[in-house]
Parts: sequence; structure tokens; C-alpha cells
Amino acid sequence: MIVTLVGGGPRSTGILERIVALAGAADTAANADTAGAADAAGTGDPIDVHVVDPFPPGGGRIWRQDQPALLWMNSTTADVAMYPDGTGGPTLADWLTAEAETLRADPAVRPELDRLLARPSTAFASRSVHSRYLAAVFESLTKAAPDRVRVHVHRASATDLTSRDAGGFTVHLSDGADVDSDRVVLALGHPENHPSAREAALAEDAVARGSIYVGPGYTADLDTELVPAGEPVLVSGLGLAFVDWTVLLAESRGGRFDRGDDGILRYRPSGREPLVYAGSRRGVPYHAKISYSIADAAPPLPHLLRADAFPDRTLDFRADVLPVVARELARAHYHELWRSHPDRVRGPFAPLDDALAAGDDARVATLVASSIQDPADRFDLDLLDRPLAGETFPSRSAAAERVHEYIDADLRRRADPAYSADAAVFTALLSIHRVIGDLVRLGRLTPADIAAEVEGTLHSLFSFVASGPPPERLEQILALGRAGVIRFLGPDTRFSTDDDGYVATSPSHPDVVRARAFVEARLPVASVSDTADDLLATLFRRGRVAEVRSAATGPGKVAVDDRSRVVDATGAATDGLYAVGPFVAGHTWSGAFPRPNVDAGFFRHNEAVARDLLTDVTSTR
Repeated sequence: MIVTLVGGGPRSTGILERIVALAGAADTAANADTAGAADAAGTGDPIDVHVVDPFPPGGGRIWRQDQPALLWMNSTTADVAMYPDGTGGPTLADWLTAEAETLRADPAVRPELDRLLARPSTAFASRSVHSRYLAAVFESLTKAAPDRVRVHVHRASATDLTSRDAGGFTVHLSDGADVDSDRVVLALGHPENHPSAREAALAEDAVARGSIYVGPGYTADLDTELVPAGEPVLVSGLGLAFVDWTVLLAESRGGRFDRGDDGILRYRPSGREPLVYAGSRRGVPYHAKISYSIADAAPPLPHLLRADAFPDRTLDFRADVLPVVARELARAHYHELWRSHPDRVRGPFAPLDDALAAGDDARVATLVASSIQDPADRFDLDLLDRPLAGETFPSRSAAAERVHEYIDADLRRRADPAYSADAAVFTALLSIHRVIGDLVRLGRLTPADIAAEVEGTLHSLFSFVASGPPPERLEQILALGRAGVIRFLGPDTRFSTDDDGYVATSPSHPDVVRARAFVEARLPVASVSDTADDLLATLFRRGRVAEVRSAATGPGKVAVDDRSRVVDATGAATDGLYAVGPFVAGHTWSGAFPRPNVDAGFFRHNEAVARDLLTDVTSTR
């Protein structure tokens, strides 16, 4: 058996971990003469795994080591694992503690090591440090593999894939080598795109005007020095890419943060910062990560949103699924409020629980109004998603002050276990992603719903509520706002151009802001038809890869079936050819780094794909 993993990042590493584990389990069972050993991973036949990536395996391009130390992860070290639950493999926190002395000898890591070890479970590591963990995981897998599992690393790009007359595929590499394979997994992570028509037009216009335009991209790949000091720059987006940009435009230019005797963090400018005018649809940055332990705020999940609770038919996401998502989140919130803060509620939880289960919204509203006096304790999904919706201000500066108040309140609430209902909602969102993954795999959602609703609506909510920055970073953004380095534009910000340059407006206030520099602080939208990846572009051009499109999203991701096999332009799945990861339709739910001990979709999906890879499809299907 020959398996080729195209891409050497975390997803390939996770699948490799399962191949190694399944082969080891099969060998152990065979040695013990246990019936069914062959079901796990053959009966002792060699398994050659080829990993193809020009970047070092483990981290790949996105998680490579040569990134600025100021670029942090948005999960704590204890919440990042590359080994499935119960296998005993170290989390990032475990690995940091075990390898502390070795890491201290690394001059690139030494400056942040004390910060990480001072809070070994709750610290946020740089992406560069995390890359070292991923590399160590990959290396440990190659060493732990049974003798019959041989791992071959190719520091090259895959440029083409062709079918072999005898079955299987040949993967053609940029260094001229060919790899004949029985199975191929496209684990390309976040392939780069060619600029969209809009982005190309903005770039051409910037050259003609002598202005500055920086399109979507991964911050570590972009040149932040293009943004001039002392000038206004319009920034579209207030998500994680925005956090990266502001750190690099401020602290890396010589500014520093100091905490005064009053406990307030302040920013001391260097004078080299630009004036950052930032806005987005919501008008506020992502919620800070919860900084207290959330282990106790874990209601029984899934409760209402279960794959087996839906009818066995194609579902309409907005009509069938989204209302249950809303009730599951509300139920998690109120379950925790009644369980941990009974002094803030009146009467028993059971009537509200029954009303939520029945989907009786009027009854829910009546019970909430009579049972919960403090509006801060009531769950409002619309307000959670759009906290400034409908608010208006006399000026941009007044809107910015409102954003400062919002950030300050968010930081305080996310640090206060008195609001542990927020942690229950966070846990429910993780559970919801797992269930949505089950619905995708069962084929209950259409490709259009996956593209527009799962990848769009639901993922946007999840990112905003549950995938925000470390609280330290959000506190720094607030300090930058109070120092005038960041100037928030308010909700529903619109960016455009006129004869004088770039323009930003918000319907929440009358002010107009102009600048000659414009940055789109977001990741590229996945687009098979616009991909700059040679292999993916070639397969799409030949019709061997289909793109999931929708009216809402336009160009989209790679289409796969319920086994993650690539679907071609005719709608047929290709045996032996798989695609996994964030560039694949329906895989956003399993694309993030998994938390340990929550039965993460990342691990379950890797297990399913690895089992399929190691099964003889010609004899069993």
C-alpha cells in the first residue's frame, strides 16, 4: 500500500498519526491472533506514506517556524492537541513543559519561554513555537511507526496527478520526481489564490494613483512596511487578521505597552505607527477568549441538536437546522445559569427546558422575562452576534468610544466566572460543529447550504464568539484605541474609492474618512477556480475536481462525498483520491486545532479517512 499526502501541515500529520496507530493496533491484534485484525490496517503488508510539501513537515507553510514571535495562536497551550483523546500524546502545554530545557537553548524561542512556562496551561504561544511542537509530533510519529510503515518526506510541490493504467495515481513533483500511489490525499491547507477581479482592479488602481492597497492574505506572508508611518490607513475587518496587523503596525515598530499603577494598560507610541481607521460589518473585534476555567461549565451535549433527531432527508439549513442551533445555545446558557447561579433566577429550570425542547419561542420569552431579572443574564443570539446593531452616534469618535466601552466590558465579562453561562455557550458551539459535521457526512445538507450557511453564517458566528484573540491582545487593541493609533469606524462600515483615494463610511454616524492606503485584513476566500496552487488548478481545469458554488458565496471550495473522496465535474467520486481541510466544502467544522477531551471533529475525521485509506475499496465496495 502506498499513500501520498499532498501537504505536510497539521491535517496530514493528524492522518499520519491515525495510520501509524491503526497499523500498530493491527499488528498487535495479529500477534495476539485476534480475529478481525486485518480490518484495522491490513495483515502486515508494507505501508509507504509519502508526504509532499516544500515546507518542513508538521507545520507546513501556514505554521512554519520563520514567523514573527508577535503573531500568537488564539488557543491556550492546554487547549491544543495533535493526539486523539485517550492516546496519551502530549498537548502543546505538556510538550512545552517536557521540552523546556531544550527549548531554552533555542535563541528564537528563549524570549517567550518564561512567559509560557509561568502559566503553562493558560498561556498563548506564538505560532513559531507551535510550529516546533508540530514538527516534534511529526518526528515522533516517524519514530513510533511500526517497521512496516515507512514515511518518506519530499520537500517539493505536487504539480500534477495522473491516473495509472494499473490503478492508482502518479503524483508529479516540482523536483522532477514521480510518486506512484494507491491512495492520494490532498491536504493543501489554505492554498494561495490569484487575486479576484475586484482585488486585481484595486491593485491596478493603486499603482495608477500612487496609493497603497494590500489585499487579503496571511499576515506572515505580507509586507506590513508598505503601510507608511503617520498617515491614515483604512483597514477592513476586525477579526484575527486585524489583530495580527495591529500588533505588527504598532509593537514591531517600537511602541510598547505599560501597565500603570491603576492597572490600566497603556500604549506608548514610537511615532512610526500609522493612524489605523478600522471597521467591519459588526464594528467590533471578536470576543476575547474566556480566561477562567470552563471545565465546570459544560452542560450535557449534544442535547437538542443531534444528527439522529433530524428526519432522514435533505435538510434546509435555515428552516430545519438554524432554529435548533439557536435553541441549543440558549439551552446551554440557561442550564449553566440555573446550575451555577441559582441566586440570579426564579423558579425551576424544567419549564424553560421543556419550552426550549418544544421550540415554543413565545413560552420561552415569557419564562425568561419572569425568571431572570438582569438583562445581562438573558441569552440573545441576535445581540450576541451583532452587539451594536441599530445604534447611532453623532460622530465617528463617539462610535469609537462606544467600541472602547464594548471591548472593556467584554474583557471584564470574559474574565468573570460569574458569567460562566458564556463558557457553556462556547462549549455548545463546539458540540454544534461536531453535529454539523455529522450532518455533512450523512449528506443531509446540500452543497449550496454547506457553502453559504455552514461555511458562511454558522462559521462566522463561531469565529466571532468562540475563536477570538487572547484577552491580552484584545486589551492591547483597547490600549491602541485609547492612544489614538486605532480609530474604530463603527458597525456596517463600507469601503469604496473616489477621485481622492479610499473612503470609509458607516450608517451609524455622519463622518467620512479618507486615506491613500487600504488594507483588507482577512484571509483569502477559498476559491478552486481562482487557486494559485498548480496541482489544484490543473485538476480543476481537467474536470477532475468540482467546485461547490452558491449564489451567496460565488466561487467556492473543493467538492467531496461523505467519505471525503474528491467529486469530479460529472458529480462522480474518485476512488482513492481524497481531499481534507479548510479548502474543502463542509470541512470548516473540523479545520481548527482540536481541543483535547471533547471528541473533536478533527480527530474523528482523521480516523475515518485513515481507515478508508487502509481499506481495499475494490474488495469491500
